[in-house]
Amino acid sequence: MNKPLWLQALSNLLLGVEPHRRRHVLLVVLTLQPYIVNLGVIMHSVHLGLLDMRTAQELTAASVITFLLVFALVRSGWSQRFGDPVLTFPHALVSIALCIAAYVQLGENRGNVMILIAQTIVLAMFRLRPMQVLMLGVFTIVSLGVSIVAMTMTNTLGGNGSSAWTHFVVGGSTLLTLSLIGKWVSDIRVRIGRQARELQEAVDTVKQMATTDMLTGALNRRMMTDLAETELRLIERTGAPLCMALIDIDHFKHVNDHFGHHAGDAVLRGVAQHTQGQIRQVDKFSRWGGEEFLIMLPTIASAEAMIAIERLRQSVETLNFPGYPQLRITFSAGLAQALPGETLEHLIERADQALYDAKHQGRNRSLLAGAELKPLAAPQNVSGEVLS
Repeated sequence: MNKPLWLQALSNLLLGVEPHRRRHVLLVVLTLQPYIVNLGVIMHSVHLGLLDMRTAQELTAASVITFLLVFALVRSGWSQRFGDPVLTFPHALVSIALCIAAYVQLGENRGNVMILIAQTIVLAMFRLRPMQVLMLGVFTIVSLGVSIVAMTMTNTLGGNGSSAWTHFVVGGSTLLTLSLIGKWVSDIRVRIGRQARELQEAVDTVKQMATTDMLTGALNRRMMTDLAETELRLIERTGAPLCMALIDIDHFKHVNDHFGHHAGDAVLRGVAQHTQGQIRQVDKFSRWGGEEFLIMLPTIASAEAMIAIERLRQSVETLNFPGYPQLRITFSAGLAQALPGETLEHLIERADQALYDAKHQGRNRSLLAGAELKPLAAPQNVSGEVLS
């Protein structure tokens, strides 16, 4: 069910529209509950005559300013520079300090503040690191103990000294236990988060291994076949052109025999990386087998595709391979444009035949398959960028 427009506009004004920041602001808004309860306790204490109005106003002002400041820092995006954009740890520290200040002033109502401190720790534990949760508990207990000692020394406890120390012993041990539980929960959350990231990395690695060639980083044959089959079905419906270029590095066996297999690997990687940097985003590039690569060029006809392949061929001739300064590489290519109703196997067979003829005509050239089978002269100053 869609929200009313006015409610959506109010929500956007309050929380923002950017999803991550919106979620962070919402987490800050959720901390309003203990603030409201704390202010309720303060007002009730004023009503009972346990707290003077001036002190109540000061505590109320401090609480309102703290919340609005944190809200403004998160809502404005200023806090995005930190690891925790919600500012959970400093916010919790200040909130507990305000609770301790209220505890000192509230007289017989001070026991209610212990519950608010516990709520603050519980709200914070789901975003803090384990040691931060423990530090929050220790800070609370130390602050509570110092405040009780100070009240005892200044005789501000009156006849409630024993109850205050009971708060410290029972409440302090409870808060410490809660902090330890919070640390344990935070440990589990951190561990689960780390395991989730490791699992995602493993899934990404497996996915990459299933779709790419590990040596060159190009698509593997299986992935290219799936993409090409899909593209052929698409052009059957749209009538758009589709070309396939089969590329074979010239004299690759000579490279391996005279420079070693490491040089051969460097050549394959270098040609693959260079080609992927030259082709358009819509083009697909794969290692088809050995020193053969296949390029799928959708939405362009054979004339444009040949210009693209020729530009690539000429640029590959100028490639340098680190560690092998004397090594120069060329390739031969066969290109075919898909015919209506043609299968992928037949399309690649025609490109392969054109590649075979290019090899036999002297290598380092591109040929077009079919009736148009002929070498293409290297274009000079051809306008209209085909490859990005």
